[in-house]
Parts: sequence; structure tokens; C-alpha cells
Amino acid sequence: MNRPLSPTAVFRDFVGALRDHGVPDAYEAALSMLTETHRGDLLRSSTLPISHAELQAIREQAAPQLTEILDWISVSDTARRRGETSLTPDIAQLLTDLVIEAAHPRAVVLQDPLCLAASRLNSAGVSVEQYCSGSDIPALCAEITRAASWTVVGGAQDVVSVKSNGFLPIERVSKAQANNDVAIATFPLVPGVSGGAHAKQLPYAASEELRALISAVGSSIRRLIALVPSSMLYRTGKAADFRNELLNSGRLEAVLELPSGVTPLATHQYSLLILRLSGAPAADASVFVMALPERPTVATRGRGRKIEVESSRTLARCIFDGIDDRVADSHTSRTLTREAIMRSGSLLPRMLLTASLSAEEAAVSGVRLRELVDIFRPSSMLVDSRGVGASLTTESIGRAFPYVRFVETTQDDTRETEQARISDTTAELQPGDIVMVAKGAVGAMGLVETYAGRIFVPNSCLVLRPKSVNYSEALYLFFKSRIGAERLRQIVTGSTVRNIRLSDLGELIVPLPSERACVVAKDALRVINDRTLEIQRLEEERARIFADAIAAT
Repeated sequence: MNRPLSPTAVFRDFVGALRDHGVPDAYEAALSMLTETHRGDLLRSSTLPISHAELQAIREQAAPQLTEILDWISVSDTARRRGETSLTPDIAQLLTDLVIEAAHPRAVVLQDPLCLAASRLNSAGVSVEQYCSGSDIPALCAEITRAASWTVVGGAQDVVSVKSNGFLPIERVSKAQANNDVAIATFPLVPGVSGGAHAKQLPYAASEELRALISAVGSSIRRLIALVPSSMLYRTGKAADFRNELLNSGRLEAVLELPSGVTPLATHQYSLLILRLSGAPAADASVFVMALPERPTVATRGRGRKIEVESSRTLARCIFDGIDDRVADSHTSRTLTREAIMRSGSLLPRMLLTASLSAEEAAVSGVRLRELVDIFRPSSMLVDSRGVGASLTTESIGRAFPYVRFVETTQDDTRETEQARISDTTAELQPGDIVMVAKGAVGAMGLVETYAGRIFVPNSCLVLRPKSVNYSEALYLFFKSRIGAERLRQIVTGSTVRNIRLSDLGELIVPLPSERACVVAKDALRVINDRTLEIQRLEEERARIFADAIAAT
């Protein structure tokens, strides 16, 4: 027996039929045609194999399941190409759970062209006022649901009144009406800077957009929930100035970091900011920071990896309990003072949690790395490149067990030509130095044993020079250990190119090497190096024997 199709499947078939008949933007055309059915409007094209009665039936099925239909549209290639996927279903559900748990009766929604958050809020009984520009989809969705509490301002033709910051003018409401209102704004897509050559400008553009929005809204709403690029939380310059403004205002309630891979735009990672805009600022100006957990999904590993953020009323309740300082600190969440955050120079929860945990560990049994080593960039050790006969490569560092091997460079008659061909920096290395890759293949490292002098070093590296030469082997083994590798991973930044900042590395907590630990480490690495050399000799001998055998035949 054939089972009836679900409302989502019926709508998908309808969109497919329109696409087969050459209708452009088929899903928007389908939504538009569904809204025309109750007006008695006739279809413009008699060639479409669907009647008015069939459209009415589709509408009646689609209206209660509109959220699922919009979720299906959001993953389509057309929606992504048109830049309409500013939210994903899992992020939209998280935003909805936060609004419901905070008991906000009315929500102002910005930059949600596919209505993923607006439709969920409307279904949950929250009054929605949605602002949009350049798209008719929000108005079509509101009309399909026939919800009196869902109003849409703006549309595809209403683009003249768009302000320079990208938002339609937001009418201020009286404080009596806005006592407990919430606004939702997303900044994953900023025209002209979200992709391509200008992608690095996204955190600065997003901070300007958010500053303009806060100024426009003022105290007309109680709370603002903003989806922002995570790079805005740790970049320097204008982004740092804006972070200081937020902290000094005392309006910042929470910073929630989405898991890596949870993003509506593949090249950026995102976080949520929760700000209290009306009422008196908190006296202690503390901020709740949390690294949000992943939600297990199909194909979460390997090819076709899909990561989603966990969303539930329980999680939302935990977040607001943290804002109200009703939960104990953990390794994934913590309430920090404004002073502690400003000292760290970052608002990214991962960095703040690592720093606070490291401070606690340092008080027990560890020291900051900068107390044991001096950390240099190769560019700061710049020396005369004349007479340089060796070049250290990232590959040789990655294969160091434990001591780095140098690759001889071939110089021609003119040193200027050779220097122009090599993009690395000439630096002066000493025995006992630890060379660490800090950009790209981060964490790879090797020791400098006996070689001393000028050498070409990749600009993607940092040089750690122990203040006591006895520390070299012990520190190297710590970074190669599971705990050391995990601590390095926690300070890695960057969504496209992985990077370790010198300042973060200097604050890393490491165990203070004892005299016995230094001796044991030195003996162990000497044995490892002997075995490495023996393996290399045997590999060379095997290759020679193989070549001789081929030549003999």
C-alpha cells in the first residue's frame, strides 16, 4: 500500500515540477504561488500541470510544516549561491531555544532571509517582527502561515530605504512595550568582504555593523543575540577597540563559541554574543563564556563530515543559569570578570577557558613557558645572509626525530638572485634551540643539536631558546606528549590557516623541569637520535643495494 507523501515531500515535488518547466528560482516561485491561492489569483502560465485546487491542497499541508520546508530550502545549492543561507537549521534552533528560555514574548529578527529563526519563533508562540531587504521570501512565509503575530518590514522592492549599515530603519518602540523584547542579528555575510580577497576584513566589517545596530536600537529592546565571526573576538585593531567598548559598557552577558565546522559559511567560524541593552548594567560586569558542544549527526566523521551545534532547552537553561551565576565553573564554561578578560586580550571562549585553567594549574605545579624560554620570530633575528649554506624546511622539522636535519642550498654567483629566490628569513640558531612550526602544520618541532650559525628558517616558524640549556630536551618531550599536544591545540587560532600566536604560546603553562627530568630526557633523546641515524643509514644502504641490483641486470 502506498503511503501518502509528507508535506515536505509534496512541496519538493512541486518545486521539482516548476524547475522542470523552466521556472527560475523555483522555490521562491512555489512559495509565491501558494500565497496567491487564497486571493483567487490565476496562474500566469497555463502550461504548468497543476490546478488551483491542487495548489490549495499543497498550501494547507505546507503551512503547518513551513519550518521543515524552509530547512530543506536552506541546504539547496540555489539558496547558497544567492547568499540566503545566513543561518543553518541547527543554529536557528539554538537561537530559538535561547529566546524561549529567556521568556521573551516578542523578537525582532534581522538578516534571516529564509526565515529559519523567524518561522521557529512564530511556531513557538513568540511574536515576530522581521526586517529584511532585497527578498520577498519573509513576506511570503508570513502570509502562508496567516499568523497575525508575524509582521515583515521591507521586501524585494524596499531597497531605497536601506541604511549604509545594511539594515532597514528600525522603528523605536516605547520602553513599556520593549521591556522584555529580544533582537536577533546575524553577521555571517557582509556584502563585499565575506569571501574572496577581502575575507580577512570580515571581523572588522562585522564589528562596525554590530556597533551601528546597537546604536540604532539603543535601549528599545531588552536583549540582543548576535551571530558574529569568531575572528572578531580575538583580532587586533578596530575589532579589539570594539571588544573593549562592549566590556566597558557592562552590557555583555555571554559569549558562546560554536564548535569548529558549525557555520553557514565554510571559510569562517562563528560565535554568539548575548548583550543586555536596556536596564542598568551589571555591577560586577562579569561575562559567562562557554564552548558549545557538538550534536551527534550522521556522517560526522570522514568524507561528507557534517557538524551541528547542540540545541535544547536544557542547554539554553544552563546558559542563562551561567549568566545569572547559578552554575559552577567547568572545563567548557566559566564566569569571568571584565578585568580578567581584558588582560587576556581576547573574547574567544576557547582562549579564555584555556587561560583561566592554565592560571589555576600554574598556581599548583606549573610555570608559563615565557619564564623558561625566550620566543623569537625568525624575522626578529634577521642577520646578514652572506655565506649562508643551509636551509631549514618545514618538512625537515615535521620529520625531526628529534633533531632537525638541514638541507643544503645551492647558491649561484650572485647572492642577490639566491636571496630573492628563497622566501625564508636568515636567522642565527644555537644548540638547544627548539624550532616550532606556528602556521599551517602547527605543532611540528625539532631540536637544534650541534649546528650553530646562520641559516634560512621558514617564516612560519617560531624559535624557542631555553634560558637554561638543560631545559631543551625536557620541554621538547613535553610538547610531544599527549598533554603538551593538547595544550598546543587549545591555543590554535584561524579557520582557514591554522596559527599559533607568540603571545598565546608564551602564556602556555608547562611543568617546571626537575634536574632528574632533564637528565632522563637528554638520555632518552640521545638514544632516539642514534636509532634515527641508524634507520636513515639502513634506508640509504637498501636504496643502494636495490640500485646496484637493477644495474647488474
